[in-house]
Amino acid sequence: MFYSRAAYSIDKKGRMTVPSKYREVAPDGVVVSKGLDGNLMVRTISNFDQLAESLNSLSLTDPVARSFRRSVLGNSAEVTYDSAGRILIPLHLRKLAGIEENVMVIGMGDYFEIWDTARLEKFEASRDPDEEAEAWASLNITTTRGN
Repeated sequence: MFYSRAAYSIDKKGRMTVPSKYREVAPDGVVVSKGLDGNLMVRTISNFDQLAESLNSLSLTDPVARSFRRSVLGNSAEVTYDSAGRILIPLHLRKLAGIEENVMVIGMGDYFEIWDTARLEKFEASRDPDEEAEAWASLNITTTRGN
């Protein structure tokens, strides 16, 4: 499982170190794709395959479904780690997420996100804490298991 957040940098070639605990979860590499909030989403290969199957089950004749499939599947890349534990994020994905140098990696459970640091700060500053608390309350999340 992916959790926590940490700051990283991306070199001029587009390489970024993946946290070692994340590499343990996905030892064979990951799939980097366009995220939903102006970021990148990174999934294990098997998790991404499940997502792709779900997207492929959507109607080909539905223009919204086609657009979403194109957005996610067409903007994805399977990548492996180099000897230093880095991945190479393709240029087109870095451009989509506005990533140049400084990034924040955020664990999201079954995937993690890569954000341009300035974009993340702007995104988080735009969130209203009261609206967020109300929205979270509607999720009915529990930390205890029912018997």
